[in-house]
Amino acid sequence: MIKNLQSVLFISLLCISFTSQACWPLKERRNIEGFAELDDVLIVSIKDAISCQPLANVKVVLGELEYQTDGRGYIKLPMQPFASQMDARMPLAADKAGYIRLTTDLIVEAGTVLNRRLLLSPVLPPGKTRFVLQWDDEPLDLDLHLKGPNFHISYRNMKDAPNRARLDVDELEGYGPETITLDHINARSTYELWVYNFSNDADYKGVELIYVYAGDRLLKEIRLPVNKKRSVKVLQIKNGQYQFLNKPTNQKP
Repeated sequence: MIKNLQSVLFISLLCISFTSQACWPLKERRNIEGFAELDDVLIVSIKDAISCQPLANVKVVLGELEYQTDGRGYIKLPMQPFASQMDARMPLAADKAGYIRLTTDLIVEAGTVLNRRLLLSPVLPPGKTRFVLQWDDEPLDLDLHLKGPNFHISYRNMKDAPNRARLDVDELEGYGPETITLDHINARSTYELWVYNFSNDADYKGVELIYVYAGDRLLKEIRLPVNKKRSVKVLQIKNGQYQFLNKPTNQKP
């Protein structure tokens, strides 16, 4: 009886520490993408990159205007100014205590805001690095891969290499995130970060983003190139130095 209880508790802890459910469930997506627009409202949703929980009281600066997320992690903007834009970039910054400041652009194409779902990463201890992948509704299933000395982290390889790296979040239904945390970088080792189009139901559209966090700062935002290949070799860390490659390939990670 005690052994059975221990097994149940262990499985429960695994479920708590690893997120595989949709960060934005279908009902919420419909609300953000469709129903809000019928009311001439643009919703920008902000969540935790690890737990996928909505983040309230995030200070959001969009251009010269300042907003704060509500209890659902939303800010609501009038849709009309965006609907009249064909191609625009609006600088956005999001801040919350305990989280790394996110600086990016709100992307408007043909009157539609493409990136209305944003993620904030909790601050990392010194030496740790985090990679967060986000994309749109297609391809449905993109996989983030981190290869290092004696480990290959992804949903279909190792999910956890103790004291080295782990897969924090896996998303199977579009939008992301896929999140991997690297505990430390050994200057004598080589690391590779890849994105693999597992579902292969659509091509890369150029809206797929990788955020690279180190300690308490956003190190780099990487936009994957438009391409029809299965993989993108995103970056390599060698001799402790980053090499940002962003190279489409049909090679499997």
